Amino acid sequence: MLTTGSRLGPYEVLGPLGSGGMGEVYRARDTRLDRIVAIKALPQSLSGAPESLARFEREAKLLASLNHPNIASIYGLEEVEGVPYLVLEFIEGRTLAQALVGGTMEVRQTLDVGGQIAAAIEAAHERGIVHRDLKPGNVMITTSGTVKVLDFGLAKGGTPGTPSSMGLSATPTMAVAGTRDGIILGTAPYMSPEQARGKAVDGRTDVWAFGCVLFECLSGRQAFHGETVSDVIAGILAQEPDWNLMPPAAPLKLRDLVRRCLTKESDKRPRGIGDLRLELLAIAQEMSAPSSRSISSEVPSLAVLYFENLSADKESDYFCAGITEDILTDLSKIKGLRVASRNAVARYRGESVDLGKVAAELGVKAVLEGSVRRAGDRVRISAQLINGADGFHMWAERFDRTLEDVFAVQEEIASSIAQALRVKLTPAEAEALVQDRPADVRAYDLYLKGRQHYELFTPEGRSEALELFQQAVEVDPNYALAWAGIADCYGQMLQLDSTPDWAENGRLGLEAARRAIGLNPNLAEAHKAEALVLRFSGDLEGSRASLRRAVEANPRYVSALTNMAVDRYCLGDLAGAERLIRRGLELEPQGAFGYLWIGYLMSVTDRYAQVPEVARKMGELSASSTFITGACALHVRAAVARGDLPAAHEAIRAARAQGAHELGLQGMQAYLASHEGHEDEARKYVLGVKGFEGMGLLVAPSVVDAAIRVGEIDLAKFFLARRLMVDMAPTVVRLDPDLHPLLDMEPFAPRVLDATLVWPPT
Repeated sequence: MLTTGSRLGPYEVLGPLGSGGMGEVYRARDTRLDRIVAIKALPQSLSGAPESLARFEREAKLLASLNHPNIASIYGLEEVEGVPYLVLEFIEGRTLAQALVGGTMEVRQTLDVGGQIAAAIEAAHERGIVHRDLKPGNVMITTSGTVKVLDFGLAKGGTPGTPSSMGLSATPTMAVAGTRDGIILGTAPYMSPEQARGKAVDGRTDVWAFGCVLFECLSGRQAFHGETVSDVIAGILAQEPDWNLMPPAAPLKLRDLVRRCLTKESDKRPRGIGDLRLELLAIAQEMSAPSSRSISSEVPSLAVLYFENLSADKESDYFCAGITEDILTDLSKIKGLRVASRNAVARYRGESVDLGKVAAELGVKAVLEGSVRRAGDRVRISAQLINGADGFHMWAERFDRTLEDVFAVQEEIASSIAQALRVKLTPAEAEALVQDRPADVRAYDLYLKGRQHYELFTPEGRSEALELFQQAVEVDPNYALAWAGIADCYGQMLQLDSTPDWAENGRLGLEAARRAIGLNPNLAEAHKAEALVLRFSGDLEGSRASLRRAVEANPRYVSALTNMAVDRYCLGDLAGAERLIRRGLELEPQGAFGYLWIGYLMSVTDRYAQVPEVARKMGELSASSTFITGACALHVRAAVARGDLPAAHEAIRAARAQGAHELGLQGMQAYLASHEGHEDEARKYVLGVKGFEGMGLLVAPSVVDAAIRVGEIDLAKFFLARRLMVDMAPTVVRLDPDLHPLLDMEPFAPRVLDATLVWPPT
């Protein structure tokens, strides 16, 4: 046993990390390289046994032959006074066994962890190595979420399928330790039937153990357990796991995968764990997608993470974010490349993340990360493209340029990434990369500042953005994007009734949009801004035509597709609206606004059973108070529909703790109180939210419902007459039976409308 402070050559022992039947592990410091390592030593009882020494040396050689990000690395095999020691990578984190002490693991995390374990075992199998002791205790999860498979001490080299002669009596996996609560077995619960019988084993033994690990992650229980080794072995040989322990949230394909892994006849078990890894990835992609269709893994794909601001001036955050978003926009113009949306990557902004995990969560093959350092008119941009599967660099570069060269840098990054991912640019795509650049970089700087303020979606933010966009066009009158930004600001003011001079602001917005279109007829943002101004100036047909031009200019422009969906809804075409929203979610699978609309459409088409999952997804995708409030509204309406009023109260309480909009929550409290028959309380809330300008599609119908129930009819009509709701109001009222009393009153009478409700989709 090594003591703290002792030395093994250049390694200073810092303390014990743990021990097992085949080794004692210590934390140590490499004094030559000044890094922390793990030292594995044979227990004293085995240090003189030739078989143990041979197995120890074999583990070192096997680890040395494996180089994979999900397998703990070996730094060397040392011998001090005739005693061998392995010097291993030190991993900061906890074992999977420790992670499961508190119970089950979420399905998405199970898919992530399982995929990384499978990648490690796949790499071993490709080298002809069978692990034979895969279990939660031999899987480490680092603080960043990376999985490392440990302890190849029982592994045996050879070609895949080569039998192993090690019998049951020779394995150290049968040790039993007593606890206060009973008996806990070592690794016997993860043995395959052939291994438990002492027969020859191959890679399918690891597949069995992999199934045991997945079962335990999902259920919180071992697939096979008992008070004695004999009980466990009997279960492995003759019994089935309790499949009822699998959570209902686990997709059917995942349950089937686990069942196939735990097939007792090895010949009927999946042979390739690499195929299982791909299946897990496909399941994860399907869970992230709005429909059952998964995106082809053959399509080159990447995520562009927000670059880190290394400038001394943190006010430059807007500049760093703007460069990131423009690179993302450039890459999105390439049809042969699938790029995760800005909304998808926003949740990782400012966080230290594991790139492999990000790639798995977003269903992409590669991740671009980088940094920006700005000092005066000098800028340094560093970028690197990382393969999500193995963590290796696919491309990296550093640019030291003047501010005037920033556009050339963005174009070079986009072109280099396309080349690294083997995507060939068409001449039109190459030309598109150099569009929308101002002649003066000062205009770009002002535009980026304005965009940051605009995306706060507050009245103050819009005012600041409008002023900055206007300054940008003063510097460069031919900057089309800045003109489109001006039009968007005026359109938002019209939409939210937040402008005192409605007609004049409509004129200015339309003028700015058409100036942008004149400068660049193919700028989708300009056509979308024009559509927004026209809609809230009363020209619905003109707005529809502008949206069509926006989508023609950029068929992947999700904002335009979403606005087209809203228009279809206003016309009563629910099927068309849902098709467009789902198309947008295919392009932007992490789009919270798309899930808001899907949740609403499910509510009004009697698909309440699916609403809570959509609401949960929306709440996960965005920390914005708007979407937290929207998710709460979906939860409350679904709970009231099924008569679970306590669940509705809990949804409001949870949303308040998460930072939902207080007036929006009061609107939902009005809805809930009115359904509980508490008229005075409901009336108080209805009157209290009268000044809530941002009351949108999910909250407004609920407040209108409450107002009708407490007799505040004029107030109900007032809420629907808001400019944000007025175009949607005829459809809203007709879809909700609780609002039908309004159909006998202006402006909703007569009950028969010159429109056809289109549902279901055909």
